[in-house]
Amino acid sequence: MSHTPLPIPEAAEALEGFLERRGQFVELDDGETALRPITPHDVMVLLVSNNLLFAPMRLRLEQRALDAWADGRLIVIKLDHGIAPVGLRDLPFIDASFEAQREFKWQEAANAVREKLRAPQGPAGAEAQAPPARKSGWRGAVVLALLTLPGLAALALGGAIWLANRIGPTPGSFADLIAGLDAFGARAGLPPGVTPGLCAGAILLMAGVLIFSLARSVRPRPARQAPVEAEAPPEPLIEGQDSGVFVSYARANQAVVLPVIEGAKHAGRKFWLDQQGLKLGDGWAGEIVRAIRGARGVIVMCSQAAFESDQVKREVYLADRYRRKLIPVFIEDAAPPEDFEYFFAGVQHLNLFDTPEDERPLALAAALGEAA
Repeated sequence: MSHTPLPIPEAAEALEGFLERRGQFVELDDGETALRPITPHDVMVLLVSNNLLFAPMRLRLEQRALDAWADGRLIVIKLDHGIAPVGLRDLPFIDASFEAQREFKWQEAANAVREKLRAPQGPAGAEAQAPPARKSGWRGAVVLALLTLPGLAALALGGAIWLANRIGPTPGSFADLIAGLDAFGARAGLPPGVTPGLCAGAILLMAGVLIFSLARSVRPRPARQAPVEAEAPPEPLIEGQDSGVFVSYARANQAVVLPVIEGAKHAGRKFWLDQQGLKLGDGWAGEIVRAIRGARGVIVMCSQAAFESDQVKREVYLADRYRRKLIPVFIEDAAPPEDFEYFFAGVQHLNLFDTPEDERPLALAAALGEAA
């Protein structure tokens, strides 16, 4: 699945053709068409160019890209030296900015698509969302073969006897075919009259199995329903994984953030911070996702640095995805850009920057309410 803003550049169509020649089904998405949601069986290829930041449907493309990233199904390709939107800038990408090398880069993208399609799960907890794999396919094929083989053998035997009877000046009749089948059975030790009945039964069984299989293969599937716009309930906390309140902040603000969090802890609140929750060797994306899914709420320490942070942007997106209570806490007077405003719409926020420093921990604890 390839996604790019309008107008669709020639590079997108070239990549589409390249992937389709290698057996991949590709949909081009300009952000204006309401395509189906990305599933764990899809791979999204995001083409980043200069016009992406100014595309009218950038937020929709960006959200679909973050969906794919959360499931480990995103591949980013840069077509020029344009800057990706916040939240996607620090992700690995394939550099296809030199047109003369794009054929090689398309091959690199095709290899990456195959690897992600083969991956059992993504780094960000896709294993919890992917449907269980069907394990009975090979068993059904074995049963189908066992049920049809006797019928095929009966047809082969009857055909051979019929062809043998057709040779000569006086072609044999249907009675001669039955007699030939009976004689074949007698040589195998079967009583007279049994072999024709066994052959007829085997052929009928094979026909029934084939008709049943054909009916299942052409049975119409139920139409895919459009997503319901009503707000879904929060995803329930996983037992034993309550991480308290997740704190999303820019590292540049830690001198302001950490004292407030430590003070709120003394008020009986429980928090999860990346520098405290991550251990050496932990997978960053998967650990962040697990922490947010196990959180009772997510506070966003809002500042200009936070609004320019890729990490903060992804954490805000994940909080919205898993329906966690979002609490914007402004530690400086900074106006959120439109992509953050989308997530903050209708959410009560706290202006901590105009609160006396010694009162900030208690103000934060009070704003959390029942979130921790």
